[in-house]
Amino acid sequence: MAAHESGDHEALLDWNESPIGPPPMAVKRVIEAAGRLHRYPRGLMEEVTALTAAHVGVAPDQVLLTAGVDEAVDLTLSLARRAWALRPGFDGYADRAAANGKPFHGIQLDNRWQPPVPPSGLGDGDIVYLAQPGNPIGLLLPDEWIDAVTSGHLLIDETYLDFSSRPSLLTRPQRPGRLVYRSFSKAAGLAGIRVGCLIGEAATIARLEPLRRFMPIDAVSLNAVVGLLEEPDFMTQLTSHVLQARPVLCALLRSSGLFAEVVECETNFVLARPTDTARDITQRLDQNNVRVKDCAVLGLPGWLRISVGSWDDHIRLTNALGRVTTTEKG
Repeated sequence: MAAHESGDHEALLDWNESPIGPPPMAVKRVIEAAGRLHRYPRGLMEEVTALTAAHVGVAPDQVLLTAGVDEAVDLTLSLARRAWALRPGFDGYADRAAANGKPFHGIQLDNRWQPPVPPSGLGDGDIVYLAQPGNPIGLLLPDEWIDAVTSGHLLIDETYLDFSSRPSLLTRPQRPGRLVYRSFSKAAGLAGIRVGCLIGEAATIARLEPLRRFMPIDAVSLNAVVGLLEEPDFMTQLTSHVLQARPVLCALLRSSGLFAEVVECETNFVLARPTDTARDITQRLDQNNVRVKDCAVLGLPGWLRISVGSWDDHIRLTNALGRVTTTEKG
């Protein structure tokens, strides 16, 4: 499948969305389902749960569909008194802890973007949220560090794992208190439907399931996931594009002369540290219809997070960087 040609004049490289569009079968299933929107999605939750379980290689009673990672965090916070997560890191964990009235503690990364070894201060009443790979750092944590988190509960957020060199934690023996979150937003190209799943021991899933709302995921989203899982080759095509285009993106950023450092992450984005301020570069690119993410809000000031885009997106970015360079020289 060729990279998606958006047909517009804007490169949206700030939210790590699919650069090749959505899965065609997902779109087809949604269109076909439009005539049944007066009906509740009877049986669809069970169907999608079974399809998802088969896709990730576990039993259906080990899978709990959620309305994105936010609901997954909300549900799992019920298992603990305190929440922990890496800093800098995804701000959603701390936000949801605050919304649920749970204390939050940051685990500060060092200047090499590595966590302290071993992790300290954790107790049986805690839950640790670890994105693997992380956001915005985009790097993998050592297995030894993950294995050292033995107290309380641990949720490994594998939203970006398909773009990395590491196999899923699901390939390793299951441990009590450990959960995995998988998303349909990134490698599945369905960011617009906000669906993912928690995977864990059947007893833990059974404990969390009653906490969900009645029919928590709508018929449109469920049909989109069915279409996706009927067309698994799409995920291979999307990840292949990202893995091919990611080093090209790094090369064009380095050749622009505007960045002191560019990091090829194990995700569908890269990190770049501008020689100028991140805010200034973000604003100048925005003026040229190229959107990138200033990482200050994610606890990484001075850095930009730039999504791997379509080939057309990269051309737009190259042209915009050229105009920024010309303006600076002028």
